[in-house]
Amino acid sequence: MNGKSKHGLRVAIAAGAAGLLLTGCGGGQAGAATPEGWGTLDTKRLSVGHPKGFTKVTVRKGNPYEVARATLTEGSVVVASMSVEFDFGTGLNTPDMAATGAEARIQFGATPVKTTEIKVAGPNGPEEARKIAYTFASKGREGTPPKGTRLEGVMLTGLDTEQRPYLITVNSTPGTLSERDVSNIVGSIALKKTN
Repeated sequence: MNGKSKHGLRVAIAAGAAGLLLTGCGGGQAGAATPEGWGTLDTKRLSVGHPKGFTKVTVRKGNPYEVARATLTEGSVVVASMSVEFDFGTGLNTPDMAATGAEARIQFGATPVKTTEIKVAGPNGPEEARKIAYTFASKGREGTPPKGTRLEGVMLTGLDTEQRPYLITVNSTPGTLSERDVSNIVGSIALKKTN
């Protein structure tokens, strides 16, 4: 997202148009709901549902922030993945700052599509968060789609009950996850009271 887009979002919120932004996935939801048959990535600070067919796997080596991961494979190729990370940056003490930190992690050459204000379930009611949609190209690593394949990405980020940043990332090949699937993932996020 460029500076003008970020400024436009802030102006829209300041102007009282936040209600329009909440028409996206999960807006205004009072409590989390995981669809029947889905699995869950359950961590100390939050839980989030994943669609049928995903399998929990070991977190990736070399990423000290990742605490949970699930993947969906077709044959030997991962066509979708979901991960949960905590404390992925310093000084990220608002949802907007968490979103800025998340955007900095999107691989070089990716194309940001849209950043939307959303709500996720917290122990005391809905909490503000951000949804960042983007597309990027596969690097063609072993077990992933061929190099250059365009993939769809969604980042869901905000602050947990300790006011520390979290990041849920969902990447998939086009058509693997529907808009409803993504909406249900957002709607399944539940922040936990840990202090």
